[in-house]
Amino acid sequence: MNPRVTITRTNSGASTAVTSNGLEWSKDYGSWEQALDEALNLELLNKVEFAAAKMLPPGFPFHGGAEIDISVLTTQGFQSAKESPQ
Repeated sequence: MNPRVTITRTNSGASTAVTSNGLEWSKDYGSWEQALDEALNLELLNKVEFAAAKMLPPGFPFHGGAEIDISVLTTQGFQSAKESPQ
């Protein structure tokens, strides 16, 4: 199963959540741009998704999928949760 990616603007910046096999990893950012830039660098987004996400208005989260090794997230400051929210 490919991990699901959700990037959401928040009042204090943005957050990224990656869900795979019932587990979730998340990270908060100081800005929407930081979240999108890191998602592109980690290949959570491709260039087309990156461009589309940049055009989303506040309040609309980006949802996508990625083909990544989940272990990369823990070395990039993502926090693991035991179960993803239902």
